[in-house]
Amino acid sequence: MQKKHLIEIAMELRKPVIIWVIIAYIGITLMEVLAHNRILHIVISHIGILCFIVVNWHLPRFIENKTWVYFILQSIILIISASFMTSGYYLVIIGLYPILIGQMLYAPYSKVKIISFIVISYIICISFIEYVNSIYISILFISLFTLMNIMVVAIIRLTLRQFSARLRTQHFLNELEMAHHQVEELTVANERQRMARDLHDTLAQGLAGLIMQLEAVDAHLSVNNTKRAHEIVHLSMNGARHTLAEARNAIDDLRAHTAQKVHFNESVEKEIEHFIESTGIPVAYKSVALPEVSQLIHEHSIQIIRESLTNIIKHAQATQVQLTIASDLYDLIIDISDNGKGFDIRQIGALSGHYGLIGMQERTRIIHGTLTITNRIPHGTSIHLKIPLRAGEHDET
Repeated sequence: MQKKHLIEIAMELRKPVIIWVIIAYIGITLMEVLAHNRILHIVISHIGILCFIVVNWHLPRFIENKTWVYFILQSIILIISASFMTSGYYLVIIGLYPILIGQMLYAPYSKVKIISFIVISYIICISFIEYVNSIYISILFISLFTLMNIMVVAIIRLTLRQFSARLRTQHFLNELEMAHHQVEELTVANERQRMARDLHDTLAQGLAGLIMQLEAVDAHLSVNNTKRAHEIVHLSMNGARHTLAEARNAIDDLRAHTAQKVHFNESVEKEIEHFIESTGIPVAYKSVALPEVSQLIHEHSIQIIRESLTNIIKHAQATQVQLTIASDLYDLIIDISDNGKGFDIRQIGALSGHYGLIGMQERTRIIHGTLTITNRIPHGTSIHLKIPLRAGEHDET
């Protein structure tokens, strides 16, 4: 045990030890007065006991660097005090010396040194037997001394165990507090990532689609193709309404974390319908035995499908898209492919401001799935998403 902890133990036991010494001191005084000891001897012995109390109070200071000085000094004080007593030396040896033996237990010493001190204590105890005229009293004297040692040692050991248990509890509480702070930090970080994904999947994608449609309107107006420009304007208006609805849903989800009870297949069909209205690119959609999925899988898989379709609009220059969703007893499987120009997978996360693929990977990790992107430059891109159906039953985003 560290010295700092030993000092804390000494500080904790200081008051009860002093109370015990004062009680013994009162008993010693009564015995000496009743034995009609000389006044000078009583004064010397009392001064010794008072010195014992003062030095005992400063035990924590001795533990820091001069513990042996403390035990030698206290032993000398008790021997001198007992030598000037007529009857009170019984209480000095039986009542006060075991305190020193008990204090040896929380001093920074090995068992050998502690046992050596106990042996010396018994030698001192036996040396005072010469004042006793009866063999029975001598045996009683040593027996009481032994009993007091056992009691004091038991009390000190119990105190040490309680103190060690308290230290362990405090250590566990500190670790728990640190873990709590780490959980709070992770929660904040996850919430920031979630907000970033939601902003990207709603406002960023919606605005990007509007910009492309407005660019198309500008191009048609420049060649006086007003009919097609009006058609695209209406599509842009519908797209803006859709983006606004998605943004409101994201805000509601952040506030209350509730979701509409919509079947997964309906959500997929809405995404496909919006994609076709915005681009005119046909989508070959096939679904096989779609089960009821958890809200977590529903939310993140729809966002992954939406991001995949958005990337096709922005980058692929494709004319055909295939989307297949199937399931077995354990997994939900989503395949998306196009016949566009493909892209360099090594660019994922490398370009500033492009976070769609990173968001897809984060969402896949949250639902414990696997995401495989296969590039077939210049013949398009395939995305394969495999999600365990039990993912998200006990998880939260």
